Amino acid sequence: MSTRHLVTGAAGLVGYAYTGLCLESGDSVVGVDDGRKGGLEDLADLGARHPGRLEVVRADLAAAPLPDVGGIDVVAHFAAVLGVRHVTDHPWQTIAENLRSTLFVLEAAGAARARAFLFASSSEAYAFGIEEGWLPLPTPENVPLGILDPALPRWSYAASKLAGEAAVFAAARQFGFAPVVARIHNVYGPRMPATHVIPELLERCLRREDPLLVPGHDQTRSFLHVDDAARALRLVLNAGLRCDGGIWNVGWDEEVRIGDLAELCRRTSAHGARIEVRAAPVGSVDRRVPDVARLRALGFTPQVPLAVGLDGCWRALTERTRRDQPRRG
Repeated sequence: MSTRHLVTGAAGLVGYAYTGLCLESGDSVVGVDDGRKGGLEDLADLGARHPGRLEVVRADLAAAPLPDVGGIDVVAHFAAVLGVRHVTDHPWQTIAENLRSTLFVLEAAGAARARAFLFASSSEAYAFGIEEGWLPLPTPENVPLGILDPALPRWSYAASKLAGEAAVFAAARQFGFAPVVARIHNVYGPRMPATHVIPELLERCLRREDPLLVPGHDQTRSFLHVDDAARALRLVLNAGLRCDGGIWNVGWDEEVRIGDLAELCRRTSAHGARIEVRAAPVGSVDRRVPDVARLRALGFTPQVPLAVGLDGCWRALTERTRRDQPRRG
């Protein structure tokens, strides 16, 4: 039986991949996005490949309640203000838009009598405990949440996700849907804007910057390709529909040094610049790696190795650059 999904942020990195996977499985999707980050053309192409099963609604989720889109079985809420630099420069926008949009979408899920609500949270919700050395590495789902300094703009994103998680569980009690919180860890992919470490490093390589500046050289992260993330999200959503919801780490437990990532980006792009180490951004934790025992128990393993994923990102970046260059007469 086909499932009807409401997907917010459907033109974004994760939302688009998740929408595509839903359509490929035979389900239908109402994809909501305001288009400010682009990607609506990609959604239109996706809809053309799956006639009659993708409805695109252009709406600012933080400005007003969602228009009535009819019956919905499950909601996946990916829309959010994010990106360390943007969040640091715009903390009020981050808090206001992320909280308002989440509350509006939760109310829409309740009105539609959705069976499950998938909320895209973040490892930032517990990053303070890693920084202070209070939490284990790899980090499981059942850990305290918090922020180090509410006055530091960087933590506005973590605060919005922490509050969002609480709102999801409160709304689940109110409306009766299954709550599924996915703490997403460093997902990357070829449609990702240069507001995250992988596309930023690749763009610097494309510009042939020398030296290649690498902030946080000795810090570590755990990366997951967006296609693998979409598969993992479908698994945890299905678990929620089987009454096994709650909180899930969506990522993988292979820890990668940022310096090693930079070297891999250099090799991928055939860029021979020397690496120059710079200090990590203020508030950036030294290590981050999730405990994915729950996700692994669902049968999940990544299918896209980091080197393969980086190569795909590099090819997409060079193709976009070639396409966007003005033609010479």
